[in-house]
Amino acid sequence: MKETKHAVIIDQIGRTILGVVDGESAQDITLRNPIILHFQPSQNGQLELQVFPLFFFELLDRDNRDKNSWTFSKSAIATSNVELNADILSRYEQINTPPAPAPVVTNPKVISIDDLGD
Repeated sequence: MKETKHAVIIDQIGRTILGVVDGESAQDITLRNPIILHFQPSQNGQLELQVFPLFFFELLDRDNRDKNSWTFSKSAIATSNVELNADILSRYEQINTPPAPAPVVTNPKVISIDDLGD
């Protein structure tokens, strides 16, 4: 089984992006299901981490959600050799796990307003 390799990059507009390496050459790196890590000061003076997808899963065609890879030119990004902790990798997996489909309700029981008693 192939080990999953994650990469962190800083893109040309300063976003910190995390994704699974889907391919890499001397010129480019392709990340699957990339997410943005955004740090923001909170009211108590601490830094708060906000995590959201680079492209929202809900906008992808349901049958092609496995095709969410983005290629970044290495001449326009900063790369790193950081080792991520389990907490951030867990959040990455949570964001990239599709929501369970809503149960299909067949023949729902319909109640008339006239059936409601006083």
